[in-house]
Parts: sequence; C-alpha cells; structure tokens
Amino acid sequence: MDIAALVIAALAVLLLLAQRKRLAALEAYVDEQRRSTTIKGADDDDEKRSVEGLRKLVAMMAAGKPVDATMVKENRLYRQAKPEHVQTDLETGCTLAVIDVRSPQEWASGHIEGALHIPVDDVQKRLSEVPRDGRKLYVICAGGGRSTAAADFLANRGCWMNGSA
Repeated sequence: MDIAALVIAALAVLLLLAQRKRLAALEAYVDEQRRSTTIKGADDDDEKRSVEGLRKLVAMMAAGKPVDATMVKENRLYRQAKPEHVQTDLETGCTLAVIDVRSPQEWASGHIEGALHIPVDDVQKRLSEVPRDGRKLYVICAGGGRSTAAADFLANRGCWMNGSA
C-alpha cells in the first residue's frame, strides 16, 4: 500500500472521528433544548393556572363573595376550615351543607348527621348533587388531603365553598 493511500485513510478516520464528536455535541444540545422546552411548558401551565385562579378570585369579589389574603396568596377559591369550625357552625344552627368525601367504610363507622356522602373518587361524576343554594359548604374527610382535592375540584367548577376540613 502506498503512503498516499495511508495518509488519505488516516485523514478519513480523523474526519469521521471529528464528525462523530460534532454529532455527539449536537445531540447533547438537542437534548438540552428538549428539556428546556419541557420545563418552560410546565412553567407556562403553572402561570396559566395562577392567572385563571386570580381571575376566579376577582369574580368572587365582584359577586360579593368573601375573599381573604390567604386565599389570594395560596391561589385557592375557598377557605380552609378546621373541624372545630364545622362543629361550631353545627352547634349554632348555621345554615350549612357538609359533603363527606371519605370511603364507604369510613362513612359507615360514623358521620355527621345530614352530611352528603360522596367518596372523593365519585365527586366528578356526582357533581350535580353538590348543593348550590347559597348555604355554607364544608367538604370533609379524615385527614384533609381528600377534602382539599375535592374542594379544589368543586371550587373550580363554580361551587363556592366556605371551607374544607
């Protein structure tokens, strides 16, 4: 084999290695752009939710519904209540409705008299059963997680509630 052919072959190998390095750098750049776009999309979604929440809070204020600083700060369309708030309202005869989102087993072990039982997994399909007659509305569960999820869902569907416990 002659020297010129060896030099050409060596140059070809060096060019291929350089191209491979460029390709790897380009792939890394594309991956970074893809990650950046995904993060930006998530940020845009968060921003849209925040703006929509603030729009709903302003609508509540315009309709004369009470809105406090905590609701605005947490971008929440309802006030969180403690079990003692529900108890006090029940004892004082306040006109209210209670939705219990616990499981059927929890409900069977005891519940507030007059409460409407809608397990958290059924809230969406039983939305029409939620009282919208202006009564103070409490959404309750055992620990607060399920009632918060249900309250968020209901508030975003126009069920103005005064608390979740």
